[in-house]
Amino acid sequence: MERAPILSVIVVMYNMAREARRTLYSLSTDYQMHIAADEYEVIVVDNGSDTPLDAAMIAELAGNFRVIRIDPAPPSPALALNRGLAAARGEIVGLMIDGARIATPGLLHFARHGAQLYDNAVVATLGWYVGHDLQGWAITSGYDRAREDALLDSVDWAADGYRLFDVGTMDESSIDGWFQPITESNALFMRRASWELLGGVDERFRVPGGGLMNLDTFRRALDRPDAELVILLGEATFHQLHDGVNTNASPERQVENWLSWAGEYATIRGEPYHAVRPTRPPTYLGTLPQSAFARMARAALHPATRGFAPPLGDDYDAVLYARTAASSGDAAVAGLVELAGNEFRHGRIEASCGVARLIHERAPDQRDALRILSLVASSVPVGGPPGSKRAEYHLALAEAYRILGEDAFATSNFRTALTHAPDLPQAHVALSALRMPGDGYLTWLERLYDALAPETVIDVGVFQGASLALVRPPTVAIGIDPNPTVVFPLKAQTHIFAETSDEFFEQGRAKGLLAGRPLSVGFIDGLHLYEQALRDFIGLEALCGPHSVLMLHDTVPLDEPTQARTRETVFHTGDVWKVVLCLKHYRPDLDVFTIATAPTGLTLVTGLDPASRVLRDNFDEAVARFVDTPFSAIEPDLQTALEIVPNDWDVVRSRLEQQGVISMRDSRGF
Repeated sequence: MERAPILSVIVVMYNMAREARRTLYSLSTDYQMHIAADEYEVIVVDNGSDTPLDAAMIAELAGNFRVIRIDPAPPSPALALNRGLAAARGEIVGLMIDGARIATPGLLHFARHGAQLYDNAVVATLGWYVGHDLQGWAITSGYDRAREDALLDSVDWAADGYRLFDVGTMDESSIDGWFQPITESNALFMRRASWELLGGVDERFRVPGGGLMNLDTFRRALDRPDAELVILLGEATFHQLHDGVNTNASPERQVENWLSWAGEYATIRGEPYHAVRPTRPPTYLGTLPQSAFARMARAALHPATRGFAPPLGDDYDAVLYARTAASSGDAAVAGLVELAGNEFRHGRIEASCGVARLIHERAPDQRDALRILSLVASSVPVGGPPGSKRAEYHLALAEAYRILGEDAFATSNFRTALTHAPDLPQAHVALSALRMPGDGYLTWLERLYDALAPETVIDVGVFQGASLALVRPPTVAIGIDPNPTVVFPLKAQTHIFAETSDEFFEQGRAKGLLAGRPLSVGFIDGLHLYEQALRDFIGLEALCGPHSVLMLHDTVPLDEPTQARTRETVFHTGDVWKVVLCLKHYRPDLDVFTIATAPTGLTLVTGLDPASRVLRDNFDEAVARFVDTPFSAIEPDLQTALEIVPNDWDVVRSRLEQQGVISMRDSRGF
């Protein structure tokens, strides 16, 4: 009398001849370890494939294989699975809803032992994809069957199935599944009695592919009060590319599918679907291959954000090891790899994933990007990163596009980052640099001080002394700030007055230091308010001569929020830009122009007249005229409104030469 098998495995196939050959081989006794041919059977249910499974191919497999064909068959695999359950002879039965999955060599051995640990054991394997990204994303970057075939050949998986972890990525249902709840298993094993109590799978799930039927089955199995979840540590099934309803659909299509399937689930169950959270911790069984350990380590140290408690606790402080990246002949790609690695090492996993995917699009075979991507791909599901991570995700993408020189995409992502975190100085600074590339304003100050060779400089708004530190002997520097915190080394003879600029001018502090000489250069970078900057201009002009230059910082706002009169962001210009409008209106005798230098422009004013009382006498009127002018009034044509000139020394030098501030001889070499 023939001995009944201990274990039955049911595999559903539909139009997957290419994938079936690998899947079924991975269930054969030539491949599976520590289990004999007479100890298990494989029931292959052909769910109405257009071309029946190749009988010769199945006959060549070592082991006990049977084929059941359903023809005609419904679109859902539910009937096929129940037909297989009815035909199974083993006391332990496993369901594989998707026949496109390659199993690891110890799957059946450990599944058998796991099912025997408890009367109502639910043995689950984690789901993986073949490839270095979620397959819905991978196919958008050119991943296809040919690439997959080459990838599988490269690791000789048939000789060592655990090499699949080298070329695999955990799928959406099993994100960090060693430590966080999973939503389904594509190789789910229970005792026959448990399947009978469950009533098999629910055939009311009728959409192609089954919709949420597999998730429903897993949930119902664990909902039993005596259910004990057993997670197989180092075993898995790896999904191959095929014309699947969802796994190989585009990210957008997957979202549509989910909404439709969730609706079917709610109709069947009378409530919305929600993932099951086991009341008891799972039992772990098996061994962990070295090739899977990196994924498990990442899942423990930097878990994907899914609303669950971190595996190592909230207070665990971990810094992942840094691995030397292979050099790339493409400087931009090398820069992206460095960026992705830096995001990874700082625990910004979602951001690292976004950059790695961008590299994969541009350089599909870049090894370091693939290594990073395979570790983090599950962190960013189809719908994008979690809300709390979106700002840093788009910030990293923006920086990546900036490295690639794709400024439009960089700008778009910086702006998106700001929609999630409005006060994000990195995004503001980067946007300003994209808008006004070239030398920054401190470089311009240093250049202008060298070219003008001023005898005296008054700096309104010392702060930490970055601008004062650029003044060199024999120039005499005067700084004004009610709360100076100088950290930069000062080089010239410098006098700092810890008071407001209004007090400084009212008390005539400059007279003794100027000693009858006109002020050479004045730099206004104090309070970011129009009326105060205008008062500072009036006070400085009274000290000037015909060849003096006054400069105003923060005259080119980045956007509406950062130029508000009430400061709400770290990056802030205030409404100093209105001084430019005021000078153009009330003082047409002055030459006013603004250099397009990051982060917020630098306005130069020449042709100064210390005897002029126009601004002083009309101060209240000038403030009233412009103080309420909205930024939107000039934003469409900033260049004209603010007299912006290119970030180019030749252009600026020519303008200063025309005003007689510097001569051709003085400006030579700059």
